Amino acid sequence: MRIEFYGLHFDLPSDWADITDNVPEGVPTLARPSGVGAFQFTIARYAGGKHPRVSIVALRSMLAEFCRKQPLLFDDPVTNMGKVFSVGCVSHDLIETLGVWYLSNGSDVVLATYLGLSFDHPEVASELAEVRQSIATMDF
Repeated sequence: MRIEFYGLHFDLPSDWADITDNVPEGVPTLARPSGVGAFQFTIARYAGGKHPRVSIVALRSMLAEFCRKQPLLFDDPVTNMGKVFSVGCVSHDLIETLGVWYLSNGSDVVLATYLGLSFDHPEVASELAEVRQSIATMDF
């Protein structure tokens, strides 16, 4: 199902729900009601002044910096090019699964994360696949 969420447009199965009001930080957040993870977004919109011309190189640098600050091992980054380009990677450890993606249309930047239980949990693989599909279909 195609949805609009905080100005982002993407495909997501209908069983995901907006739980933003239940998150203390108020970060735009989606989750399945019976799920094991959360899909969150930090959105930086170009508002004026010198155009940032965000590149895939800049997104890779942001991702590398984010991952360096985590005490986790991440898979190799995956890059997708299109109207909205992205770079992301996933860490699977014994306690949690963390997926991180930076996306841009050249002007705006989105940091999308998926935080779930250990990848051994049967629902994590399904949720992560749905999040990856959402990232691949995102437009803003």
